[in-house]
Amino acid sequence: MIPRVSGDGQSSGAKTILLRALVAPFFVAGGLFVHEIIQAQAQPRWIVDNFLERAIPFLPWTIWIYFSFFLFVAYTVIRVDSQQFWQFVRTVVLASIIGWSIVLVMPISFVRPDPALIDSALYRRVFTFVYEADPSHITFPSLHVAVTWICCLLLRNRPGRWRRILLGAGISLSTLFVKQHLISDVIGGVVLAWACVWLIENNYLIFRRGRKEHGSNR
Repeated sequence: MIPRVSGDGQSSGAKTILLRALVAPFFVAGGLFVHEIIQAQAQPRWIVDNFLERAIPFLPWTIWIYFSFFLFVAYTVIRVDSQQFWQFVRTVVLASIIGWSIVLVMPISFVRPDPALIDSALYRRVFTFVYEADPSHITFPSLHVAVTWICCLLLRNRPGRWRRILLGAGISLSTLFVKQHLISDVIGGVVLAWACVWLIENNYLIFRRGRKEHGSNR
């Protein structure tokens, strides 16, 4: 038999999604505000240019894979339960603080393709916008990659894990093909995601275990 979902359950689910939809813009706006401050404060000190980076082709069409990041984050926010939602928020905030701090200390830059040389008018406009919104010295580690893998890790126990891993790998690689990040940025983003998820999850588990033990002693 197929279980029926009660009207109260549907209403509760709708309210949860609505609440998250209202909370998310505040975090996005806050992140963009801080990003603008970091962008103004961080001045590039080192320019990376090596044969490995030059060997990676510039593939404008992969920008759509790059943009799928935003859909993946929205999907994660909708799919996780309440505890995981706030775990996601804490983890992303922690990763952002660490990432932005590193950018201030190590503002690395690199040379990007000139959007004016792209044949397609659509891609010229898209890349002009992307490069202006996220300059090349806000690069290490990649928060685009870090948040992608935070989503993958939070959803790791749900069905479809390997599809999400492939999507995460595709998004990570797309940051290289659109010349938005360096190889070191991608590696740094993956490591940052794993470290932040581990820190948040372990603190949460310690808190839960301590509360349970405290309750058992009553």
